[in-house]
Amino acid sequence: MTQRPAPHPLRRDCHPPEQVPATSMLPLWRRIHQELMIRGQKWQLPANVAMVLVHLHHHPEDSEPAAMAAANYFPRQTITFILDQLERAGLAVRHPHPNDRRRKLVALTSKGKKKAEEMVRGMIAFESAALRTIADVDLPRLQSFLTRYADALAAQNDRDLNA
Repeated sequence: MTQRPAPHPLRRDCHPPEQVPATSMLPLWRRIHQELMIRGQKWQLPANVAMVLVHLHHHPEDSEPAAMAAANYFPRQTITFILDQLERAGLAVRHPHPNDRRRKLVALTSKGKKKAEEMVRGMIAFESAALRTIADVDLPRLQSFLTRYADALAAQNDRDLNA
């Protein structure tokens, strides 16, 4: 019996609703997010599980579940569910904390490290290949703009939270 290839993920129409002003960046961020999520399906992990796997790869010092929850903006109970999935897949293991028996430390297994490295390399290659198709891209200028945009969003959050 021949196995059929998996169907391509459905690309949803991301046109902005009428109530979103034409100057809003939100529809663009939704499209970018959608394309990254479609690419992420290549590794057959739910997006939140993939995020925690990559977090542990890049930040092994942040291996306590509470720290992972804070770093990924997930509720603590979601991290417990994600860690259960990572352990079942053989990608991570929980160890007792050396100083506090109520706490746990999480470490990637060799399989988890390999998968995280593959995912990071794959996403960078995907992004790089896409950027190479844009003839007139001025990458340093784009990065500078997006950094300033992120800084402006952070500053607005700080103003709103302190108001």
